[in-house]
Amino acid sequence: MAYAAYRETVGANLCGAPSAEHGQIRKLVVLDFTVPSRDAFAVRRLLANCPDTGVVRCVPRPHDSLVRLEIQLPADRVPEVMQVLMSSLPSGEMGTLTSWRRHLTDHGLTHGF
Repeated sequence: MAYAAYRETVGANLCGAPSAEHGQIRKLVVLDFTVPSRDAFAVRRLLANCPDTGVVRCVPRPHDSLVRLEIQLPADRVPEVMQVLMSSLPSGEMGTLTSWRRHLTDHGLTHGF
C-alpha cells in the first residue's frame, strides 16, 4: 500500500493556531471518517486549511455510495478538526481514532516510522 501526501491551500486557516515549528515532534493519530461519496472532496478542502492534517488513505465503498477517509492529524488538534468536520458537513460518521504507529501496524508496516 502506498501513502500519498498532498496539501491544498484554500482560504483561511479554519483550525486555529499555526502548525508547530520544524524540529518539534508531535504525536500523530489517524481518524476514520466516513462520508457520502459526493462529500469526499469537500472534506479534503476543509482539511487543507487545517495545519499538519490530511487524508492518507481513501477507501471507496461504491455499493453504499460512501467513502471512508483515514485522516492523519496531530493528537493535540483532534477536537479542532472534529469541530470543523461536524460543523461544515451535513452528514458523516466519525470512526476510530488510533495512533499513527498502530495505523501502520494494522496495514502491515511493522517497522513503523
